[in-house]
Amino acid sequence: MSLSLPKIIIVTGLILSLGSFATAQVSVHAAGGDAQGAGGSVAFSVGQVVYSSHVAVEGIEAQGVQQRYEMAKVAFALEEATLTTPWSKTPPLPSSVNIQTTEGQYVRVGVTWNASPLNVFKRGSYLLTGTLDLPTYIANPTKVNAQLQVQVLPKAPPKDVNLTNSTFAGGVKTYFIPVGAFVVDDPLDNIHSIRLWGEGYDNNLFEVKSNILFWSTAKAEPGRKKFTLIVQVTDRDGNTLEKFFDIQRTYPETSTLEIPNTFTPNGDGVNDTWGVPELRFYDKVRIQIFDRGGLLVFSSESPDLYSWGE
Repeated sequence: MSLSLPKIIIVTGLILSLGSFATAQVSVHAAGGDAQGAGGSVAFSVGQVVYSSHVAVEGIEAQGVQQRYEMAKVAFALEEATLTTPWSKTPPLPSSVNIQTTEGQYVRVGVTWNASPLNVFKRGSYLLTGTLDLPTYIANPTKVNAQLQVQVLPKAPPKDVNLTNSTFAGGVKTYFIPVGAFVVDDPLDNIHSIRLWGEGYDNNLFEVKSNILFWSTAKAEPGRKKFTLIVQVTDRDGNTLEKFFDIQRTYPETSTLEIPNTFTPNGDGVNDTWGVPELRFYDKVRIQIFDRGGLLVFSSESPDLYSWGE
């Protein structure tokens, strides 16, 4: 009597009964770590291998093998701790971050940060995003990015502000007269905004351009030699400093004034006017002109020029 033995198929070291179906998980190892960034080796699936069998009419025919790979995918990037940096100092950004795959493994991968939102010259919190630099066996179909919060610490305010010169000579023809340049004492910053603070005191008689103070009015302000200003300095972090300044104006003494004794008001454009412009700096000035017989022919309390028709 003969016995009929079942046919078997041998595939890469596995013994499977005829018509059987089996799957095997394939894994690779890569340098990685846990959620806290500890070093070590991490295993994660990169696909499946599916085995199938085929039997000929007689005997055993070699089995075909089909492989289908399903890559690991990024689920999310773990949040990095907030990075603090002193004002004006660009911090070193981490070169790698932890991610979690859709299969639950943690992997440390490289990252390229977009630092354009960061302004280290202004205090505050800045959110940076980073592009993940992934190995070939991890996909990122949803384009997950890493995120990093950077905190720029406040800056100390400027220590002082000074004026290189605080005395100027009054002019009778030019009314935009430079006085001096403002110099800010600030060890941390060399860029500042300087302005006259408010409309009080004598601020309306002056102007600041490119950190230089100018007398900028045609007003005579007769009798005055001293003017008081208040200036505000602002640094790039928004800190401010206010300070008062006393400005001195000089003008000729009356004993040095030259008073013309003739003029020809005939309309020919030569010596048609007469006056003593330097007297505009003096308070309560009165000009009187008498003829040779002592008769008053002209009187004014304005020191400016007069034409023949006035």
